[in-house]
Amino acid sequence: MENTELNFKDKVVFYQSKYDYYKKFTTNAIIVASIASVTYFVSDCQLFGRFAWETLLPRTFILIPLIFYIILQNKLKDYRILVPASYLMVHGIMWCTIWAIYFLPNKQHASEGFIIMHLMFFAICFCAPFNFSVFAHSLVITNILISNLFNHYENLDIMLSLGIPCVIAISFASYYMEKVYRDQFDTRKKLEDAIVYDPLTQIFNRNKLDYILKKGTPKLINNNKEKTTFLILDIDHFKKVNDTYGHDQGDNVLINTVNIIKESIRSDDIVIRWGGEEFLVIMKGCSQENALKKANEIRKKIEANNKQVCGVTVSIGVSLYDGKNFFDSVSNADKALYYAKDKGRNCVALYKDENKFEKLCS
Repeated sequence: MENTELNFKDKVVFYQSKYDYYKKFTTNAIIVASIASVTYFVSDCQLFGRFAWETLLPRTFILIPLIFYIILQNKLKDYRILVPASYLMVHGIMWCTIWAIYFLPNKQHASEGFIIMHLMFFAICFCAPFNFSVFAHSLVITNILISNLFNHYENLDIMLSLGIPCVIAISFASYYMEKVYRDQFDTRKKLEDAIVYDPLTQIFNRNKLDYILKKGTPKLINNNKEKTTFLILDIDHFKKVNDTYGHDQGDNVLINTVNIIKESIRSDDIVIRWGGEEFLVIMKGCSQENALKKANEIRKKIEANNKQVCGVTVSIGVSLYDGKNFFDSVSNADKALYYAKDKGRNCVALYKDENKFEKLCS
């Protein structure tokens, strides 16, 4: 499958999805690696031939940032924070190791320890953006060169000749793993789109509610107490269009009507095909007054549209979301819609209170 270039917004979604998918694996890998690095204290004691007091603090110090890392993982979800934090943890393990090596009487085994570090960077690259993983992993070589200034490795050339190919090989692996996940991501997105999109009009269907309502509640997600207004639009006498001109022309009327709605609203407004010829528009951060103006603008554009087989009009019901029950607020917009129908169609009606409406069709 050929991957197309993602724009910035889609990249954020893609890399967040990638991180979420591998989060449990990478988090557990870091926890296990941090604890395992503490056990290197046993080999320190073997090298000293006694209890290695000198390396006790360097070997156990990694447990402090590990605690903060675990807290961070539970508090935050943004990969743009958690991926760098994961790499910092691995570099932290390496620098604690370098700190311990400083006290060792024999430093010749450091190269084996640094090779093991590459395995950790390989584990983290699963969840990270490719470019960042290459940059973060390549800093291993920098760590070795800097630490050589005070650790004076006897086999620095061996460390570099083994380490650089590891960085290159893992970078290639990271690149191809990202492509594999991109294929999976694109396939899953197509399946999700098939579930939540109406095939005729290419707007959302009612399955979109599973993504915009808080699970197990009738409340909108991330409403943040901002004003949200609902519009329900219904094409007037649509059955006559189908009966007179056929269903193909009726479909064209639906598509043209939806195009006018989409052209008239903001990019972050949500349009859902609510019924056969009925559409719901969710306008977050939009006051009741502005929603009424927008509804009337849409009504006028549809009435003036001459690209259809026949002239059509719409009736529109408007209601303010109460912040509590999505379905009650939609029902209020629906009541306003039927009020508009009763008052002659081709107009906008606002739900004000139980059995109180305001008509607008200027």
